[in-house]
Amino acid sequence: MRAELRRTLVGYGFVLPWLVALGLFIGYPFIAGFYFSFCDYPPLRDPLFTGLDNYAELLGDRSFHRAMGVTLIYAAVAIPLGMVFALTLAMLLNARIRGQSIYRVIFYLPHLVPTVAVAILWLWIFNPKFGLLNLVLSGLLGAMDAWAGLFFDVRAALERGNPFHLGSLALPCAAALAFVAFGPPARRLGLGRRAETRLRLGAGACLAIAGVPFLHTAACWLFPADMVKLHSPGWLSDGTPLPACVSFAPSWALWALIVMSMWGVGQMAVIYLAKLQDVPVELYEAAEIDGANWWQKTWHVTLPMISPVILFNAVMAIIGTFQVFTEPYIMTGGGPEDKTRFVAMFVYDQAFQYQRVGYASAVAWVLFLVIVALTLGALRISRGHVYYEGK
Repeated sequence: MRAELRRTLVGYGFVLPWLVALGLFIGYPFIAGFYFSFCDYPPLRDPLFTGLDNYAELLGDRSFHRAMGVTLIYAAVAIPLGMVFALTLAMLLNARIRGQSIYRVIFYLPHLVPTVAVAILWLWIFNPKFGLLNLVLSGLLGAMDAWAGLFFDVRAALERGNPFHLGSLALPCAAALAFVAFGPPARRLGLGRRAETRLRLGAGACLAIAGVPFLHTAACWLFPADMVKLHSPGWLSDGTPLPACVSFAPSWALWALIVMSMWGVGQMAVIYLAKLQDVPVELYEAAEIDGANWWQKTWHVTLPMISPVILFNAVMAIIGTFQVFTEPYIMTGGGPEDKTRFVAMFVYDQAFQYQRVGYASAVAWVLFLVIVALTLGALRISRGHVYYEGK
């Protein structure tokens, strides 16, 4: 009995420093913040209990409503994009190719870069005059304008004139495409089945090549203001929505932060990758015997088998997204026009700029309740859709 008690005390002794740190740096601030949320508490003064005044003020605070709206829009766009991008990346990294380990390290490294360094790096990438992104966009869009101009009048599309004025290559390309796609099969012409397959592949290539100018011209016609601005965007200084026809769409500056958030999906991809490697090969072999194609195997085998990891990444993404602070604080300062002021920045401003610790604590608790509600909602929705092996 004494030996067992000694082992128990030794175990508690090892975890005691962690428990003390947890209580001092997490437990006490958590409880104190809850109390301060009911107080008027300027720094260096005693807190004065005011009841629910801070929470009542939140209901009519338009600045808080804008900050919460920005955070929700960012989460609604960044979380699905990040999860799909990370899962796609993980499936590519799971392929058996030469240099696989090197690629895994390369895609995980951005997650290890300090957040401040990442923000400064992306400040230069989004620079409207010297930024790498605008240089690539200008070259790519210039090439697309030139190629689409051979088929359609892009300038007329931007001016909302005749968007589909035919160019010099439009009719010959359409005639060749129609003949290949809808004409008599090649084997009827005596060319054989292999020639027919090549002809069909050529038709698909022609459709893809011709589809680029069509889609580009259609985008110029439907979204002229956005396409004009896309040729030379001022990413972090533009607060207009994208697309401009949707008033609640993310602003250009918020889109820049969403694009930047894709930089750190390497950690999520590694978690997906670890689970992908545990999927039994026998399931894929059985699906192939049943005649399943690539998409069917992904939908009916891969996704159900890794569904617990998908849920875990979704919950972690919700928690992390609602605590975004460093990147917008360094890159935009909340501007332009508060279009990138997140709730975490609002809490910081209230506490340290306006010296309202009690009001900031109330906002922080509301944010905590929102995170808990969304997390519980994700867990609720996942019931019946998450497969736990052995259950």
